[in-house]
Amino acid sequence: MKSSRRRFLGSSAALSAASIAGSFAGRAWAAADTVAIASLHDLSGSFDIYGAPSHLCMKVAVEEINATGGLLGKKIDLKIYDTQSDINKNPQYAQKAVLNDRCVMLQGAMVGAAREATRPVMRRYKVPFFYGSLYEGGLCEKNSFCVNTGGNQQVVPLLEWSFKNLGKKLYYIASDYNAPRNFGIWNHVVAKREGGEVVADDYYPLDVTDFTSAIAKIQAAKPDVVHSCLVGGPAMAFYRQWAAAGMLKKIPIISIVFGAGNEHEVLAPEESDGVIVAYNYFQELDTPKNKEFLARLDASVGKSRPYINGDAFGGYSGVMLWAEAVKRAGSFERDAVTAAFESGIRWEGPAGVMITDGPTHNTTQDVHIITVKNRVWSSHREEGADSAGHLWRQMQRLHQSKPDRFPDAADLAGPAWSAAPHAAP
Repeated sequence: MKSSRRRFLGSSAALSAASIAGSFAGRAWAAADTVAIASLHDLSGSFDIYGAPSHLCMKVAVEEINATGGLLGKKIDLKIYDTQSDINKNPQYAQKAVLNDRCVMLQGAMVGAAREATRPVMRRYKVPFFYGSLYEGGLCEKNSFCVNTGGNQQVVPLLEWSFKNLGKKLYYIASDYNAPRNFGIWNHVVAKREGGEVVADDYYPLDVTDFTSAIAKIQAAKPDVVHSCLVGGPAMAFYRQWAAAGMLKKIPIISIVFGAGNEHEVLAPEESDGVIVAYNYFQELDTPKNKEFLARLDASVGKSRPYINGDAFGGYSGVMLWAEAVKRAGSFERDAVTAAFESGIRWEGPAGVMITDGPTHNTTQDVHIITVKNRVWSSHREEGADSAGHLWRQMQRLHQSKPDRFPDAADLAGPAWSAAPHAAP
């Protein structure tokens, strides 16, 4: 009896804390001249190469909103939490953001493990969690909003283009954890649809730095293209050894992760020139809105700032999409903001047009096929391509397949999966 009573009281206390936190946060913003949101990023430690640029983008978004009068008559107060590349600090600081600083929105927790540790906290306290990182796809939750690309949004257009322009035989080399294995499924799906062939699925632990045997296997397989999903600092050894083996100009490399850690700035041009990637944003985009964005960024943090890639850009687009939802809702309350997001918000920013997708809490956005030369990205063009390069609009309608089976070609059927070149609406 005592044990049951303790469990009952514990459960009741937890539920009461969540309810009180939610209503207290509401009263706090209603009575104040400011409203707080939280930046939960790794500003130090091994993941700061991803976290720091994303936080800077979030900072510029808040400054831009405040410069135009704020939201609903209130200035945005950005609360900053450095999670120090420690997964355990993400839920700890998320709870602090809600209970101590009464934040009405939180963005960050960039790596997958941090995201999964943070989501339950935000869900418990009914505060929207905006996820700004590139990720493997598949997240579909009422309290979470994914504002960057899911893996299929990058890998499907990149593979379609590659099978049509580079050849039909693909060799997949990747780091051995969940996301690259999920991306690897799409190789088989798109190969089947495009009449291609995946000649190998080759996975390596994250700490491997000697790729001599891997390169020998690729040479023996004689593929038309190598799809690399190698991540982290040690993985850069592959690109150096690939170039040293004289392979950089012999077999093209495609990737949906190369550049997310600004590898193109670390590697020498003779080690990386010609790598082809797919991203929703790259700093060299030649549009008026992107030029304005970069000018604001330079004015805010200085020109010595890090390069802003597609992964970092989610820090900006997440805040701006949340702000659009707040304006449409006329409220900072979670349920009202959620309903606005689900209604289909169209926002045009530095990366082009983004449209929120109600059923999945993900987004439709432009994806560019780009290549690096002399540490600079540009749209990849071929004879006969239009002046805009190759541009796809991808809807993040996520296939909820289990990881232990390959989806077949029918899984990509229908207009939601169309990857044909498409002009911005």
